[in-house]
Amino acid sequence: MEEEQLRSLETALGVDLPAQYRSFLLQVGAGGAGPDYGLLTPVLGDSGWQWRGVGLAYPGKPTTAELAGRPFVAPALQKELDGLVAQEPTAEAYATDDAFQRAFTAWDARYEELYDAQEAGVVFLSEQGCGYSSLLVMTGQHRGAVWEDVRPADGGIAPTGHDFEHWYKRWLERTEQQLDGTSPGPRWRPARWLGPVRRWLQERLVRPVSAPR
Repeated sequence: MEEEQLRSLETALGVDLPAQYRSFLLQVGAGGAGPDYGLLTPVLGDSGWQWRGVGLAYPGKPTTAELAGRPFVAPALQKELDGLVAQEPTAEAYATDDAFQRAFTAWDARYEELYDAQEAGVVFLSEQGCGYSSLLVMTGQHRGAVWEDVRPADGGIAPTGHDFEHWYKRWLERTEQQLDGTSPGPRWRPARWLGPVRRWLQERLVRPVSAPR
């Protein structure tokens, strides 16, 4: 991506992009090859900037810049969601079916509201499969860290302990090892297409990789 595009994206976000991710977008590419089923790409369309699964077999969930620029409050909301789950209405507690349906409808609406609000302040980076996703936190104290959306398994939105560089580097190293182990012949050279990424990491990672501070 070009510097002008990144500035436009940051204007839409209302915050600066995390430094590691910004450097990747500027020096390597906007999306495509990456962990899980590939990186979603920030694109500018009629409705503004969005991260979308351009060219990916499993495109994942798109993220608007407006939503990604909001405060990241998923951990706090998870506590409220856990309490709400414990208060789920049951038919036995109500005198009539209509009363139960009204109570359950109100409860379900609040659950969906909190569930959706957990997605504020993050970008859906990649689709893992089975509804799980890798996320990049854009705002707050966890800004620049990669988290996982494992809500389909009732695991909430949880930290991975990695920043973007570490997360991407681990995938790159595994991919190179797999390609080296299955190389069909001397004409197959993974470094030809992984080279730009490797150079970016070598320039960035002048210190040992560590978890986010």
